[in-house]
Amino acid sequence: MHAVGVLEAGLCNYVLLSYGHCGRSGDSMMRMLAGLNAEDAVFGHFGATGGYALAARRAMHEFRTGPETWKRIAVGQRKWANLNPRAMMCHRPMTDEDYDRSPWVVEPFRLADNCLLTDGGRACIITTRERARDLRHPPVVIMGLGMCNPAADPAPASHLAGPTGARRAGEMALRMAGIARDDIDACEIYDCFTYTVEITLQDYGFFGPGEGLDWLQGGTIEPGGSLPVNTSGGLLSEAYFMGLTPLTEGVMQLMGRCGERQLGPKTGNKTPEIIMCSDNGGILQTHSCYILTKG
Repeated sequence: MHAVGVLEAGLCNYVLLSYGHCGRSGDSMMRMLAGLNAEDAVFGHFGATGGYALAARRAMHEFRTGPETWKRIAVGQRKWANLNPRAMMCHRPMTDEDYDRSPWVVEPFRLADNCLLTDGGRACIITTRERARDLRHPPVVIMGLGMCNPAADPAPASHLAGPTGARRAGEMALRMAGIARDDIDACEIYDCFTYTVEITLQDYGFFGPGEGLDWLQGGTIEPGGSLPVNTSGGLLSEAYFMGLTPLTEGVMQLMGRCGERQLGPKTGNKTPEIIMCSDNGGILQTHSCYILTKG
C-alpha cells in the first residue's frame, strides 16, 4: 500500500512550462506531423482527433453509439467545471443546444467533444503510508493498479470499439483492491475525447455495448447523479494535464479539498470512499487504472 498526497501549488493552471514543440512555425509543425505518420498524412489524416474520430466511427457502427451519447458526457462534465473556479470553462455553461451548435473538428467529433489545450503544471506525491501520516492533509491510499497495452497501430486495430486495454486493466485493479465494481463511488476518467469516456466506462463494465445512452440519462455522471464522473470538469472542461488531471482530482476528492464541487451534501452525491481513475495513451493503445481510497 502507498499513500498519495497532492501538492497545493501543483494544481496551478497558469504556470507556463517549456515543451519541446513550443515556438515551432506552422510549417515546421506540419513537417513534424508528416514525419511521424507520413502514410496517413498524405491523405490529410494526422493527429489525435482524426485517430479517435476513426475509433468513434467504428463504435457507431459496432454498437450504435454516437453524438447523443457523447453530448450527455460533454454537458455533464461542464456542470462539474461550473463548480470549479480553477476550470477553464468555469463560467461557460453548456446546454444541449450549445453542444449541437459546436463546430465540427473531424466528424463525428465537434469541438465540444475535444479536450482542452493547456499550459500549466500539476503534481502529486507518492510515499509510504507511515510517512503520509505526518503530512498536513489526510492521506489517500492506492488500493489497486492495473495496466494493459494493446499497442496496435490504430488503422488495423480491433480494439478501437472495445474491448480496449481498460477491460483487463480495470479487472486487475479491482482484483488487487479486493473490491467489486459496485463499490466504486466515483470515477475520474481520462477524457481526451467524449468517446474515450464512453468506451472506458463500458470496458470497465458499468454498462454494456450500446447501453451508454440509456445509462447516462437522468444525469448519472452529473452533480446529484448516481456515479459522478470527472468532477473537476476533466480534460474536456477543466484543463489538460494528461493523466494527472483525473488522478489528482480523485486524490483531492478523497481528501475533501474540492470546495463547491466536493462530493457529498454540497453536490447531492454520496460522500466518496473509493474512486476509480484512468489514464490512456496513443489512440486507445495503452491503458492504466488506479483505485484510490481514504487512508
